[in-house]
Amino acid sequence: MKIKEVLNVPGVLGVVTFSPKGELNDYKGDISEDQARMAAHMCFSNSSLMQMQGRLFADYSRQPEWKNFEGWAMFGPELGVYVKGNTACFLNREEASLNQVSEAVDSVARPLKA
Repeated sequence: MKIKEVLNVPGVLGVVTFSPKGELNDYKGDISEDQARMAAHMCFSNSSLMQMQGRLFADYSRQPEWKNFEGWAMFGPELGVYVKGNTACFLNREEASLNQVSEAVDSVARPLKA
């Protein structure tokens, strides 16, 4: 599947892919290039923070599985974002099924390794 095909999933508003340094690689959907660039930076920053949290949870809990960070999600009243690896998908919460979205994003996401 390609990122433009992820837009066919009900409730998906836009998809952004970013580099291991947080730079915009590609985007599709009803967003401008400036919005996509800002989203790439924000999602990369949050992913970096979540990777650090995973390492801390692993050390604190003595459960190394926490180090296997893959992604994260955040939801507001109307919109949401699902991020896996280098791919962020922006959602309309009323229309989106997280199961469908995660399956679609999982098919295009690449691990976020430097």
